[in-house]
Amino acid sequence: MTDSAPRPSRPTRWGLYLPIAALGVAAIGWSVFWNIAAGMTQAGLDDWFAQERALGRQWFCPTRSVGGYPFRLEVRCAAPRFTGRVGAYEGAGSAGDVFAAAHLYNPQLILAEVGSPFTFRTLDGALDLNLAWKELRVSHRMRKGSLDRDSLEMEGPVLRVGGREVPPLTLKADHFEAHLRPNPDRDPAVSAFDVALRLTRLDAPLLDAATGLAGPLDAVFAATVLHVDAARTGGPQALERWRLAGGNMEIREMKLAKGEARVEASGAFGLDDAHRPAGRMDLNLTGFGPVLQRMGLGLGPLASGGQTGTLRLPVNVERGRASIGPLRLPFVLNPLY
Repeated sequence: MTDSAPRPSRPTRWGLYLPIAALGVAAIGWSVFWNIAAGMTQAGLDDWFAQERALGRQWFCPTRSVGGYPFRLEVRCAAPRFTGRVGAYEGAGSAGDVFAAAHLYNPQLILAEVGSPFTFRTLDGALDLNLAWKELRVSHRMRKGSLDRDSLEMEGPVLRVGGREVPPLTLKADHFEAHLRPNPDRDPAVSAFDVALRLTRLDAPLLDAATGLAGPLDAVFAATVLHVDAARTGGPQALERWRLAGGNMEIREMKLAKGEARVEASGAFGLDDAHRPAGRMDLNLTGFGPVLQRMGLGLGPLASGGQTGTLRLPVNVERGRASIGPLRLPFVLNPLY
């Protein structure tokens, strides 16, 4: 009599291979995704270089690479240099190595570091500029496809300016930072951006000699600029588009401190039809008696200290002329472009 009981089936090895196969497919898919992102980054860099060429600046990056696989995108550019215009000047410049990185799981935040120094020299030698620093960090944060915040922080900046037509000037500071963000309270159609600057312990011998005040300068500046979209492409044409759009800068806070002297100001400025600054600012001066006397200005007992030591004055700028309180300044403002 034969045994008809079914034989037990052999265990399959597919259960062991499936996780390995899934991991391999995921790795291939992630590699494809990373390479697509790297290609888009390269294309974005090419677009930026093209925009700079349209503005009259030709950039050269001798060694450019994209790395950071598998979880980051890292862009490196060794010793970039450029030729072209910076403002009204035509010349050539360079910077230290540039490194930027973003995590693939958070591509909306880009962090960058720039090596020192930045240099620029005009073709005719009229201007020679050198800006050095110990550390320079930049961050660019997006949210829902638009700018959320740009920030720049610089440790130990040293600015040296000279040239055939410029007297030598050296400025040193402990720290400088700048921040830019869309104003959250304004109508998006106004294209309002908040600007914040901070400068710590600026050493400026020429300023010491002009004011007679010893000690470093600390400065804080906060303003809202309206109709920024009209000036995105830069250059004099951008300033004119900004003016025609009703561009205005509302100074919410400006504080300067040097020795015993203090300056606080707020106001608003724009550009007039002749392309000159125009606006009004309320100015509070504390401890400026010695400075005013040094300038030969007699503005009452507060100029010599008074009871509070604070002098409150309006500053008006119109038709190319500036006045501080009752005093009309002797110079005429030139057009910016």
